[in-house]
Amino acid sequence: MNAPRYSDAEVEELLGAYALDACEPAEVEAIEAVLARRPDLADDAARLAQVAAWIGAASALRAPGHLRDETLARAVARRAAVTDPVVDLYVTLSDAFAANLDAFPPSSLDARTANGLTARDLVVHVAAQESLLAQLVGTPTLDAVDEIEIDARTAAAIAAFDGHTLDDVVSEWRAAVDANRQWALARQDERTEWRGLQLTRHDALVVRAFETWVHTEDLGRVGGLPARVPAPEHLALMTDLAGRSLGLSLALAGRERPGRTARLVLTGPGGGEWLVEMGGGDPGSVDVTIVADAVEWCRLVGDRIASDDLEVEIEGDAALAGDLIASANALATL
Repeated sequence: MNAPRYSDAEVEELLGAYALDACEPAEVEAIEAVLARRPDLADDAARLAQVAAWIGAASALRAPGHLRDETLARAVARRAAVTDPVVDLYVTLSDAFAANLDAFPPSSLDARTANGLTARDLVVHVAAQESLLAQLVGTPTLDAVDEIEIDARTAAAIAAFDGHTLDDVVSEWRAAVDANRQWALARQDERTEWRGLQLTRHDALVVRAFETWVHTEDLGRVGGLPARVPAPEHLALMTDLAGRSLGLSLALAGRERPGRTARLVLTGPGGGEWLVEMGGGDPGSVDVTIVADAVEWCRLVGDRIASDDLEVEIEGDAALAGDLIASANALATL
């Protein structure tokens, strides 16, 4: 019998049965095909299998309470996220960051990452930023730090966690992620301030997920861990925000070109096409077309590759293309 084909969301719902060996062989084959391209779901399956092992040994052992609570919380988050694509993005990329933390070699915690922070301080930075969103939406989780500017908040958080274990930092990060997820599920029409901008709930979650992915890759590089490319449906949300914000990036970089229009084409899964008015107003006739890989463009936006290192095809005014590419990382943070 041919194996069924399951969507990612369907596999998420079947992970519990899979961990308990309650699936038919054909179902197992279909599930494992999805797990092979979704390391985050494979990590979830491994965690659930661990819980199943505790259950199997229940006559002699009792599972740790925190393990049960964590598994139930993750299951609730997954179930809610299935019907909300942007929450799914946020939860999934947060889980991918957690998976890299779990696999990260302690001997590399003092290694310098791409933004100049040590790996440990990078985790503090991510916790500081996640807790900043929680603070801004009215559910603060990090009482010791109230700075809003990114560099100042990161420095204050590093000082606040001096002498604490990495587990303490991770616990703070998890608390903030959970607070933000609950806010997102309860306040779907709400807006929030972020770096002086008024963002929709949707864009605020994409911004946080985008930065979390960038830092997941940062940890992976210094820890010798495999790269984690977002699933196509998640990458599409990230590229959409990157494409829509290019006009703002041009303004911040001082590279506006009034009356000129660019077309950005991002290729591969999760890609798309955007018209960019380069100086305000409505897009007119296209002066230049830029074609690049979707994942590499996201790395450019995240300031993790240099503009000169981006493989790109340009049709039309090369100077305009240069302005757009040079401005792409204008909204990047640490």
